[in-house]
Amino acid sequence: MASIYAQPTAFAVLKEDAVPFVLKGEDAPKIAFPTSPSKRGNAFEHLLLSYYNSVRSLEVQEWSRCLYGESGTLYQCDGILWDGSNRYLLEAKFFEKRPASIQDLQVDRRMKAARDLACKGIVCVSLNGFDASVRKWQQQESALDILLIDWADLRPHVLSRIASGNASVLLDAFELETNYIISATGAHLRLDSPLQPEPIEGFPEFSSFPDELEKWIRRLPQLTLAQTQFGAGRFQYVQEARETRYVADRKSELSLWEAWQLEDALLGYSARVYRAMKITADAVNACQNRTRRVLRGWLEERDWKTGDTGVRKALDNLTILGFVAKQQVGRRVTYSLTPLGKFYVEAGTDAELIFHEQLRRWHPYRAVCEAIDNRKIEPKQESIVYYFKRQYQPYEPYARSLFNENTADGLLSLYRAFEME
Repeated sequence: MASIYAQPTAFAVLKEDAVPFVLKGEDAPKIAFPTSPSKRGNAFEHLLLSYYNSVRSLEVQEWSRCLYGESGTLYQCDGILWDGSNRYLLEAKFFEKRPASIQDLQVDRRMKAARDLACKGIVCVSLNGFDASVRKWQQQESALDILLIDWADLRPHVLSRIASGNASVLLDAFELETNYIISATGAHLRLDSPLQPEPIEGFPEFSSFPDELEKWIRRLPQLTLAQTQFGAGRFQYVQEARETRYVADRKSELSLWEAWQLEDALLGYSARVYRAMKITADAVNACQNRTRRVLRGWLEERDWKTGDTGVRKALDNLTILGFVAKQQVGRRVTYSLTPLGKFYVEAGTDAELIFHEQLRRWHPYRAVCEAIDNRKIEPKQESIVYYFKRQYQPYEPYARSLFNENTADGLLSLYRAFEME
């Protein structure tokens, strides 16, 4: 079995890999990327993992997700590669204007994760290469194999996997027509009006699509499966529950559509206890259309000890649940209560009932309640993370679980507050 080259200037490909594609300027294949800089890093991870998974002697053992190490510590990982003999931790950096630095890589954390996850080394891929601090670290590190890969070197090999035209970051080809995007599987995504993707400066192999559309371009080959699952299954009487349920014909207890709903709903969520969200809603009520700094000042005046990050997380969660709306005013972001939020903060002793009712409508919370109450999953962080990891595995890489240490803690905190009283 061939292995990844260990030389720092070599391609991170195998010896039997295909002949690299020769770039042809504007005629080169285009890979669909999201518009938002904050989402491009994750898209880059998907692209790299999809390429490595296409190489005959490599396998992606873990796609981008949180993983428990042998010590029981949970790590956020960009992916893990297997070359037939050893595991390698992937670290991807997408900086459009500069090389990656030693601070960007957070090498102490990455090396700890690699050792705890039984990896022989770390494969670092950077869109714009690495600065001298990273090269120095590579030369000094002896316990782990450190492979530094520039995208400029890897790019021709990735493009060799695309026959022509357009591809998603999962390297699935698609056609962009006037009012349709069409997958090679035959799945169609209709556009309400013609759309022209934008170029990404300095990278002619990438094209920029609106975030929501790029997400569904990535999912496009599996739309037919999602449609099929709506009608494939059976009705079954469950004796323990004394009720009849519809049991879908699929490998996961989640349908693909449900997996996508959970993934989308969890974006932006971070763990905060109920009391933190309630007092933050009170702050927004007292300081309507004000900035986070003003809200934090109001909270500190009332001896609520929290930092700016805590206030931001509480506001994000209240926004996700529909109690708060945020507005961009020039460079500032201000916050105000929605009509539901106003009703909530003025409800007095009924406030918790209103919050709970809205919480039960939120897909991730409902899914956790279903897992604990009906699937008999232990209400513990590691049990929730592992359960949803298994549910998502049949759908990877077209869907990914966002249930990690933080989200599981937050959801379990709410479950204990509202379901276990």
